[in-house]
Amino acid sequence: MSQMELLNIKREDSLLVIDAREAIQKGHHPRYEILNLVEEAPTGTLCEIHVPHRTGPLIGALEGLGLNVAVAEIEPFHYRLRVMKF
Repeated sequence: MSQMELLNIKREDSLLVIDAREAIQKGHHPRYEILNLVEEAPTGTLCEIHVPHRTGPLIGALEGLGLNVAVAEIEPFHYRLRVMKF
């Protein structure tokens, strides 16, 4: 099973939701798959990425793409990263 298959991905209009919690909890590191999905999203898309902990390398990689990242702790072991593609 590829890391992409471990991600729960939902697309609706201008919203892309990537839930990587299960993949990360199983020991996978789908950073590059997440970055590719965000990069491929059309301009004007709000991207939400759900992870089990504050993921500094992923946040840094998203910021490296020129995106501003808003981080919120939803509950213990559930963080949401939001970026808007401009």
